[in-house]
Amino acid sequence: MMRRRAAVVGIVGGCLVAVYVALAVLGRVDQYLFPANEVAVPAVPAYVPGTDLGVNVSLPGVSAPEPRPWTPKARLNILVLGIDKRPGQPEDGSYRSDTMFVASVDTHAGRLQLLAIPRDFWAEIPYGNTPGVWAENKINAAYSYGQFYKYPGGGPAAAVAAVEHNLNITIDHYVVIDWEGFVRVIDALGGIDIEVPETISDFGTDVLEVFPNQTVEAGLRHMDGKQALGYSRVRVDGDLKRIERQQLVIRAAVEKAVSLGWVGRIPEVWSAYRDAFRTDIDNALVPGYALMAREVDLGRIETFSLGKAMYGGVSEDGQLILLPNREQMYAVIDLFLADPQVRDEQPKVAVVTPPGGAAVGKAAQAHLEQYGVPPEWVTVVPGDGSLAPGIYDVAGKGYTAAKLAGLFDVRLSNPTGGEPSGFDVVVVLGEGTALKTPG
Repeated sequence: MMRRRAAVVGIVGGCLVAVYVALAVLGRVDQYLFPANEVAVPAVPAYVPGTDLGVNVSLPGVSAPEPRPWTPKARLNILVLGIDKRPGQPEDGSYRSDTMFVASVDTHAGRLQLLAIPRDFWAEIPYGNTPGVWAENKINAAYSYGQFYKYPGGGPAAAVAAVEHNLNITIDHYVVIDWEGFVRVIDALGGIDIEVPETISDFGTDVLEVFPNQTVEAGLRHMDGKQALGYSRVRVDGDLKRIERQQLVIRAAVEKAVSLGWVGRIPEVWSAYRDAFRTDIDNALVPGYALMAREVDLGRIETFSLGKAMYGGVSEDGQLILLPNREQMYAVIDLFLADPQVRDEQPKVAVVTPPGGAAVGKAAQAHLEQYGVPPEWVTVVPGDGSLAPGIYDVAGKGYTAAKLAGLFDVRLSNPTGGEPSGFDVVVVLGEGTALKTPG
């Protein structure tokens, strides 16, 4: 009897090991094929045969279904480049990027953010074919330089390097589309409907020649591919207004794609229109990104622009350029990269340090920034030791308070009335309070 029971235990144990190995391998493969949609395997009750002894077993190395905290890994950043390539021109030519923006998918909150980068932003861009060598120019010249100088990875890689170098934003993938591809995709959607906020005319170029009297009238307008392209490109009132129009076009295109069910058919659509794009997204990743897209609330796209952080100038060679106010620019970027659910609450956070804990306060502020709380929302307040260590939700910012409880080794506490005034959430640090890293 004991031998039979031992044999059963051995068989069950072997099966569990086999299942564990299979799930662990699946988890590794799933991270590649289905980014941000990794399999989650619940803990299962395991019993010793012939006994009433049992325990819930979570297999090491395999994800569990508990709610995951927000971390920077929740973000997928894609640099989208619209290049100034006209019909009939060669694919490998040196073109400037007429449009540059970062599309960032927050997989934790299921949100999409767009960050527009002005084409005239005076920046350091790759020069020559050696990474790490920079030259000053408009950021939209990075693609052209990369193509001309045979930068490793060509124009797309040079543009990615320029964005990462100047804006400190990690780019995971790029997508390049030219005029012909843009027109083709919009026409495939059956055109788009845009609420044009103000009438605009351009009699000095051919950009709006597809509109009567080269004028786009204010109001709801249906546009085909060529019209949407013209409306996206017109810049008689400056590059910053042009960015606003491009964001309107993007929103309209997404809304139309959703209404047609394109999101649910991403692999099929990708196969049909992939030749309209150039990208480093591998075909094997498309099913995973399709699952991710289904979880994104595409009716709630948030748009940001670096334009408001820039001012006009003239380069040494006479070009009209945009120069950054770096403090304002990084404030926009911090907000763009923030945890979206914290951004919804817009909390005013106080970090109360123990006496003589200025360095502790700076470390805490940097820790919060790393995990999606913009530094401009955080104030370090020197403490006198009168408040007990804890996290106090004074104004009902429940998500933020719970998030901070996962970042500091102190617990949520009921407000006492003695917290510093003017703040929504107060974090009181004690002597030796540790910073926590969410898993």
